[in-house]
Amino acid sequence: MPNEWNVSYAKHQIRVVKTPTGGARLYVDGELLDTTNDLYASEGEATLVGVFGEDDKFRVEAFVRPSEHAEAEIRINGSGLLVTRFTLRPQIS
Repeated sequence: MPNEWNVSYAKHQIRVVKTPTGGARLYVDGELLDTTNDLYASEGEATLVGVFGEDDKFRVEAFVRPSEHAEAEIRINGSGLLVTRFTLRPQIS
């Protein structure tokens, strides 16, 4: 069963899905921006990355790690002036 995290930001819907096979996907407004089959990224490295908004104004980074707690962190413009972090428990579908 997949784990799913959803958050709204600047009138955009961000969704991160961790699949039962160990992969993950990043969607913004229903558009697939990034996918991976490797949740074992280096410490501090984002698992999924994408840009969205007018003129690609926003950079989204999702940090999803294999764990028993199934938590994810979503950052918007994390390396710029605006840092927004969401640590979410999954919505089980």
